[in-house]
Amino acid sequence: MMNIYEELGDTSRRQILAELRSGHKNVSQICDSTKLKQPNVSNHLARMRARGIVKASRVGRQMFYSLASPEVEAVVNSVFNVAVYREASIDFEEMSREYAKAAITGDEQACSDLMDRAFRANAPLIDIYQEILAPAMAMIGAWWKVDAIDEAQEHMATAITERMMARTAQITGPRRRHGRTALLGCAPNSYHVIGLRMISDFLRLQGWKTLFLGPNVPIRSFVSTVQSNQPDVVLVSCGAEEGMETTVQLLHRLSELRSKKAAFKIGVGGSQAAHFPHPFLEAGADFIALDLRSFAHEILPMLESTSSVPETDRADFVTGN
Repeated sequence: MMNIYEELGDTSRRQILAELRSGHKNVSQICDSTKLKQPNVSNHLARMRARGIVKASRVGRQMFYSLASPEVEAVVNSVFNVAVYREASIDFEEMSREYAKAAITGDEQACSDLMDRAFRANAPLIDIYQEILAPAMAMIGAWWKVDAIDEAQEHMATAITERMMARTAQITGPRRRHGRTALLGCAPNSYHVIGLRMISDFLRLQGWKTLFLGPNVPIRSFVSTVQSNQPDVVLVSCGAEEGMETTVQLLHRLSELRSKKAAFKIGVGGSQAAHFPHPFLEAGADFIALDLRSFAHEILPMLESTSSVPETDRADFVTGN
């Protein structure tokens, strides 16, 4: 998606977007309000229209401009501290249940409405992911295991959740990049990436460059990508038993690569790693990330403040313990 924050960083475009908060306007009205020259306003509008930030509609001979979508409006309003309606509080547990029920029926609009409620309450991304989406997906997974829903419903809910996460990340502004890179993915036979995507989004919003490889990546390709990009940290997810063997194999390969003076840390997440951490730690993982919140509060400060994991017993270095 377009980078709204990049546009807001330009003084002239910032003035134009501020004017469009109150509704559609033509070029003359924007010029009168901002005191910018007409060619300047037209050029900025053309740029932002091409990037999907503003839209245009013709009324008679006049062309009127407005903010392109509710997502754009949310970002612009948050930047200018516009007083908008906000819910006083959120019952995250109830919202998570509502979300799970809507997702398995394919009611994407209901899921989107629940996300909007969270936005109006000014919930940070870590709360939306950790308190709404993660419990909802865990609930859906539990329903699938007892045959309360079928595999198609589980896949549908996952696809909806990935779209909701993309929408959430799009309207949350990233910090300026600080030069660190994270590479994230799954070994062969590992397909559960929602939790890994949550960490990827969070890192990006903290200023990291993130390279997200996704599920079921061949070990040779995974290792080659690490060699090519030289990340500061590699994060691997293992969410099911069938992916455990290949994940351990990948960790051994990554550990061998690191022994050749490629300086990067290795972390593992997912339900298998949470329940059975020792095989992963023995294969070379520096830490186990149990969930997004523990990663953010316990692991990330270590990654950003040191060049290597402290030389402690790795079996004890499990977030949340």
